[in-house]
Amino acid sequence: MKKLSCGLVVLVTVICLFDVIAAKAEERQSAQMRNLVVYYSYTGNTELAAKTLAEIIKADIIKIEDVDRPSKDKAYKAGKEASIQGKSWPVKPFKTDLSAYDRIFVGCPVWFGMPTPEFNAFVEQVDFSGKQVVVFVTLGGGGYDKAVKSMTEKVAAKGGKVVSSFFIRTKTATKDDIVNKTKEISAQFLPAPAVAR
Repeated sequence: MKKLSCGLVVLVTVICLFDVIAAKAEERQSAQMRNLVVYYSYTGNTELAAKTLAEIIKADIIKIEDVDRPSKDKAYKAGKEASIQGKSWPVKPFKTDLSAYDRIFVGCPVWFGMPTPEFNAFVEQVDFSGKQVVVFVTLGGGGYDKAVKSMTEKVAAKGGKVVSSFFIRTKTATKDDIVNKTKEISAQFLPAPAVAR
């Protein structure tokens, strides 16, 4: 009987020890996840959302920059055609090595129901192989679903796996509204709190 009791104590201790080791390993993996936020912004709304997101999830952040920033007229007229057709515009070279990151957030405004030509140019420059990607958009009106679908397809074509997406409506939103909505959404991308065992 004593041998059986001792055996059960040892077995329970070993199970608990494995449980603690597994929890610690999961905790370290979550804590070590490296995030990168990459964004294009024309009016500043996407930039505000991207910077808020990066701050909350402790991510590095990089802005996609035009070689020559388009005028409002060009962005509206030529940007409409380029966005709808899935074309790209010249952006400054993207030199960051994505292999250092586990999860990449990519955001841009929605122009005429589609991602911006700058987003398209960025995707052409990078390799998302084996990366978890979260796409996000800001938009003043209309639907976001076509833009997210297009972004997802372009990322997948470059080897990435879109694991989530979100949008932020900005038409009547104040800067505080954009920050607060982004904070609310960002919470889902934080590591889960450690469970006491």
